[in-house]
Amino acid sequence: MAFIQYISKADSDSLINSFAPLLKNYGMIIPKRFEQSKQLYAEFNSSNNNKFAKVNLLISWVNETQKHCSIEIWSDEPLARDKTLCRKVHNEISQFIKPLNVP
Repeated sequence: MAFIQYISKADSDSLINSFAPLLKNYGMIIPKRFEQSKQLYAEFNSSNNNKFAKVNLLISWVNETQKHCSIEIWSDEPLARDKTLCRKVHNEISQFIKPLNVP
């Protein structure tokens, strides 16, 4: 399983308000049951060359007071592969949901 995690900072007290518009604009789908949740779950589906892949994303609070949150991105792809869809999605999402430099 490919798995990438990093810390980011929300711009509001709501993960949905902070990140849902960005993720939807990117092409991710947020299931209805997560629209009122304290966590934000989204899926990205891609079919390339007759291969179907799904990347999952979960954003949850690490420190709500400081608005720090954990961004977790994973897929069923083998971790050892260099060019996974998981890594591609991470690279693209981290351009607009910036990693936080935490010492």
